[in-house]
Amino acid sequence: MSDSAVSRGVRAPSVLILAGLTGLSALSIDMSLPAMPQLQRTFGASVGAVQLTLSLFLAGFAIGQLACGVVADRIGRRPVLLAGLALFTVASLACAFSPSLPVLLAGRLVQGLGASVGPILARAIVRDCFSGAQASGVLSQITQVMIAAPLVAPTLGGFLLVWLGWPAIFMTLAGAGVLLWLICWRRLPETLPTAVRQAERPALLRSYVTVATHPESLRHGLTICFSYMGMFAYISGSPFVLIDGFGVPRGLFGVLFALPALALMAGATLNRRWVVRLAPDRLLRRGVRLVFGAGVALGALAWLGIGGVAGVMVPMMAYMVGMGLVQPNATAAALAPHGRIAGVTSSLIGSVQTAGGAISGALVGAFYDHTPRSLATTVAIAGALTLLVHRAARPPRAMAEEEAVSPPLAAEA
Repeated sequence: MSDSAVSRGVRAPSVLILAGLTGLSALSIDMSLPAMPQLQRTFGASVGAVQLTLSLFLAGFAIGQLACGVVADRIGRRPVLLAGLALFTVASLACAFSPSLPVLLAGRLVQGLGASVGPILARAIVRDCFSGAQASGVLSQITQVMIAAPLVAPTLGGFLLVWLGWPAIFMTLAGAGVLLWLICWRRLPETLPTAVRQAERPALLRSYVTVATHPESLRHGLTICFSYMGMFAYISGSPFVLIDGFGVPRGLFGVLFALPALALMAGATLNRRWVVRLAPDRLLRRGVRLVFGAGVALGALAWLGIGGVAGVMVPMMAYMVGMGLVQPNATAAALAPHGRIAGVTSSLIGSVQTAGGAISGALVGAFYDHTPRSLATTVAIAGALTLLVHRAARPPRAMAEEEAVSPPLAAEA
């Protein structure tokens, strides 16, 4: 991986570092889920009030994404990353020692702000160092590594909850923040050249307008958003569908929950292997078709009442394999035309993706009827929108020509 980046004048950071930065938000969300009932008892609060610990984290995460990218485009990646990780660590400690629920809620909001720098700047760093198939391959590697976070986080959170109490969850997150800060301080190079950082830049609003009105970035960004909506519908709805709807034992739920994550890892692995001999756009088209087909299959099985648990899990695993092809290739295509404002582009992608996930989660909850139909319908709609948006994208030749005139920033250094 690093050879290509070195040849472009920049020492590329380790994929493990970038994956750790990207997975920090997933760790922050999933580790705290087992603690919600205990938080309700500890603070004497309602279920809705305790659920704000997740909602406010996501709110802070969405707000932070809008700001950190443009700041990183102006002053560099390293200082913004280090500041965000420091803020995340302090907020995690505040959560751990919260004397009341309002203090915990405020801490979670700030924690989300700090966590937002990880995935946004990891994508921007990939754009700084790589292009085309290389960028898709590196993003696939990041996806492979970061899948471990949602796989182990609920189990780790449950263990800490039982043996040490809920504050230990946030202490562990603070420790992860410190560890990542030290690793980035010692091992993460600045990937945005000084000449580019010091160059005159468009106003913030104009930067966002530039990205939002660019056909390739807009359409591929929406492809990412709509496909993510289907995944988040599963994440938010699966506990209700599997445990409440199908009566799956809580001990078995964690195993079933992990299967789509493993399917996503399989998709990312396939993408990493295939991208060296197949065009990224071709892999993207395959992923979009798989996402669409799996979503429609899930919706049909749910409304026909066929398949039971397998009727949910098998199509959802196929959907996630498609996601493993869609996400890295669509992300690389969306970032490619905007080398000098890669941070802004990544911020906009992340914010739209987060908003889409929040909407899909709300839809699943609002229409849940103790069957998989609300989850399946949301996933099917997400898959259909993914296909419709991607069909409107420009042809591969136009993408290749645009990429050729927009080389990675490392080449400009």
